[in-house]
Amino acid sequence: MAQCAFGGFGRVMATAVAVLAGSVLGSAVAYGYAPQAVDPDPPVQMELHANIGPMRPTSGEKGSLPSRLKPAVSKPDTVEDGVEEDPHSAPDEAILVPPPARAGIGDVVWDAAALPAAVARTRAALIEAARTGDVEALRPLFEGQTLPPIVSSMVPVKDPVDFLRNQSGDPEGREILAILTEILEAGYVYIEGDGTYVWPYFAEVPLAEMDAPHYVDLYRILTSLDVEEMERMGRYTFFRVGIGNDGRLRYFTAGDVD
Repeated sequence: MAQCAFGGFGRVMATAVAVLAGSVLGSAVAYGYAPQAVDPDPPVQMELHANIGPMRPTSGEKGSLPSRLKPAVSKPDTVEDGVEEDPHSAPDEAILVPPPARAGIGDVVWDAAALPAAVARTRAALIEAARTGDVEALRPLFEGQTLPPIVSSMVPVKDPVDFLRNQSGDPEGREILAILTEILEAGYVYIEGDGTYVWPYFAEVPLAEMDAPHYVDLYRILTSLDVEEMERMGRYTFFRVGIGNDGRLRYFTAGDVD
């Protein structure tokens, strides 16, 4: 009996220990899976680049950046000797001042027969060379002059023909030849001060003096986006041809020529 009693008591104690252990383990597991209140990290403050301003409505103007994409001018971080130095303090857009016009719309001539004989011969030779589709056809004309023509108003050029080929949108230089023919088939003006006939006439005539038919001439050479940009700048900045009254090709280049 004593052995049975002790055995029964032992089973009761074992059961109690198991129940207690299960309760403790269950509490631990339950605690582990219960949602815990954890203090989140404070939000990170993202700082925008100093040159980017707040989002603002666009200006609605064609041909310019929307206002929200223009850099905002901020105050300088440091002051030395009481003088503020801010490299970004310049206005958003510079005021462009076109050079003085050397001709007016009343000076434009469309009749090639009115050209002096030497000028007419050079113009015809340039058009004939351009229509071959071979930019090398210009070389005899360039090398037959006492001075080579100006083909760049910005950098010195060793080989004018190679330079023009590289300026073309295609590797053969055919685009630049097409531009040359379009220019020489437009109207022209005579600049008496330096004795030069200039094509196209809007290289010397203010764009403000041009009306609808003149803009048709301009669109033959340029896209509407190009024209829009030139209107913003206040002058024509594309290719032009200047032939002296002695028949020498003075220049075939983009930009102003002194």
